[in-house]
Amino acid sequence: FARHRAIPWIFAWTQTRLNLPTWLGVGEAVSEVLDGPDGPELRRMYAEWGSFRTTIDLVEMVLAKSEPEIAKIYDDLLVSDPKARELGAEIRATHQETIAAILNLTGHESLGENNERLLRSMSVRNPYVDCLNVLQAEIMNRLREVAEDEERKKLLTDALMVSINGVAGGMKNTG
Repeated sequence: FARHRAIPWIFAWTQTRLNLPTWLGVGEAVSEVLDGPDGPELRRMYAEWGSFRTTIDLVEMVLAKSEPEIAKIYDDLLVSDPKARELGAEIRATHQETIAAILNLTGHESLGENNERLLRSMSVRNPYVDCLNVLQAEIMNRLREVAEDEERKKLLTDALMVSINGVAGGMKNTG
């Protein structure tokens, strides 16, 4: 396992716009505490502890930058195993549950409402990045179908690299 690193795995979740490593488990934990006797204490921590609030606000920002419908496009084009498709649907549902938990904790009506700059930036860049993601999924699908045509394979590989750089730039991070 020493030769396996998390960077490509995290990068892939960023490229598909799900950002899974950042939020997975957070919503479940927050909901469990909010629904229990320590719920008021967790709300007090968010209100009074700057470092905790910053952590939750960062998770909220990543959830705002995530696009489960874009991730579904990758599933639709690239995933054939029914169990893997079920897992993708489950992950997208968990994403929605995590959003609900974070909004419940923060008292926000919508993701990012306390970050006007992020919302403005996303409203400008998302239409472009969304298109790049759709193109990227299609390019990956076509690359799978290329067999012996080296010229076409090189063209598609170059296009894939451009889409990867474009999505990373548009997301304002690389993973």
